[in-house]
Amino acid sequence: MNTTHTTLSIVMLACCALGMWSPMREGIVRNLSQWGPMALMLVAMADTTVGPGMVPVLVWGLLLLLTSPLPLVLLPKDRRGGMEIHRSLSMVAMFAILVTTLPSHVAGPGQQTHAHSGLGGVNPVLAVALAGAVIGYSIILAAQTLRRNGRGHRRHTSASLEAISSAGALGAMILMSA
Repeated sequence: MNTTHTTLSIVMLACCALGMWSPMREGIVRNLSQWGPMALMLVAMADTTVGPGMVPVLVWGLLLLLTSPLPLVLLPKDRRGGMEIHRSLSMVAMFAILVTTLPSHVAGPGQQTHAHSGLGGVNPVLAVALAGAVIGYSIILAAQTLRRNGRGHRRHTSASLEAISSAGALGAMILMSA
């Protein structure tokens, strides 16, 4: 694995882990539907980029796609907001990038890292466009959260940090796929 790939993998994983902090601090059990899918996403990213590649990329992609609505559907309507939509959209974008652009396995010493998931063509362009849109939404959501609620409020600052961390993870994934 080259230095750029390693650096981008670390950034991506750190951003995802940081993004889990906000919903976890609101209650590990109470908010499992919010941070649980993100934890799955973190494990999938680690396995497919720096890990042993124990689970095929398409299986990880299917798991991410199936869990992406959980932040919305498992939360009462009166508690839903922009962050829950953001979490679901982030998972869909990560799914799209994962199954269309990232290597399907981690190469060992002496192997080339050019094997992709086999879903080439226009799909990677659409996946990157979706990720770019989610990055834009993340930045807007972070700015609105800070502006609307003031910079000093801790809960809203962590939500903004979560949105920005998602943008960082998606950005790292886009750069890894380039």
